[in-house]
Amino acid sequence: MQILMDDELEQANHYLLEKLGLPLDARFEDNFSIKLGNREFLIDKAVESLNYVTLIELKSRINEDTVYRIYALSRLLEDQRNIKNRIRLVCAGKSLKYSTQELADKLGVEIVILPHKLYNILAPEQYNSTESNREFSVRSSPAKITSHKAWKIICTILSKKPPSILSLSKEANVSYGWTNSIIHKLGDAGIIHMSYGLMIKDLDKLFNAVSWERPLESLHVETIHTRFKISNDCINEVALNLNKLGIEYAFTAHSSSLYYGSTTIRDDTAYIYMPDPRARQNLRIFSVNNEKGCALKVYTPDRDIMGSSQILGGVRIVSLCQNLLDLAGLGIDGRASLKELVSKDGKK
Repeated sequence: MQILMDDELEQANHYLLEKLGLPLDARFEDNFSIKLGNREFLIDKAVESLNYVTLIELKSRINEDTVYRIYALSRLLEDQRNIKNRIRLVCAGKSLKYSTQELADKLGVEIVILPHKLYNILAPEQYNSTESNREFSVRSSPAKITSHKAWKIICTILSKKPPSILSLSKEANVSYGWTNSIIHKLGDAGIIHMSYGLMIKDLDKLFNAVSWERPLESLHVETIHTRFKISNDCINEVALNLNKLGIEYAFTAHSSSLYYGSTTIRDDTAYIYMPDPRARQNLRIFSVNNEKGCALKVYTPDRDIMGSSQILGGVRIVSLCQNLLDLAGLGIDGRASLKELVSKDGKK
């Protein structure tokens, strides 16, 4: 039986290599590791061949989150390792969400659609952390609390405090099965009350898990030192110019939390998402050779943040739910503002 399974895996790997135009004797490195401090992120497969390092993410239905994730991790890899070969990015799965191809083309991510049987052979199991204090899988799965749907569920609990899983599912517009999976994961971790309605009972534990699973710094691609003395001036002028150019962006973390009612101010730093990496050059006109000015930290999103963004006071900012996620990803630095926004949102 084991020989049969090995033969099937080899055939599936050969099929994938053929689709990518890679030599059939190329060897895969499964669960390719990228580390940030004591955190580890895994990409399903990697192949070094033909002057390329090919990173392959496997996902049953490839969507925007899949594309953003592999792109963001590739940038982190470039920053950490002295890789002489070029990096090639591939998302492989059984199907592709309709709206995803344009984003993949823009970010240089190749899409490969696999026959169902071959995908089921290639798709990895969910790998859990070996570190004793890790409470959640580092891989994308229904139990990953920072995935788009899971975090939507958590935000709904924080703001609505629904009485049951069924009402939560309807309020968040997420399937009952997925909602049930996340709720029981949070319950097992001691983060949520399930007896008398659904409520987060340990915010610090939740936010610590989020900051470990999705640190905002893992999406950081560039810091631009500007001439502005305070972040508010930086935000307003950058937003004004990007709006006129028609460039997609969205401020986040402390830079957007003020618009949602936070009183915590970071005058020395502004935080901005730029979905299109080619558009970042438009930010460099604000750069000066003076590190005393406001630092503009630029991030590549790992999911679709533009669809839920909004413009307030002429500045495009991420949604409140995304804002909470990004503040949590700052760790202790975002904690005060995060708790203040959660308190305000829960009292509406």
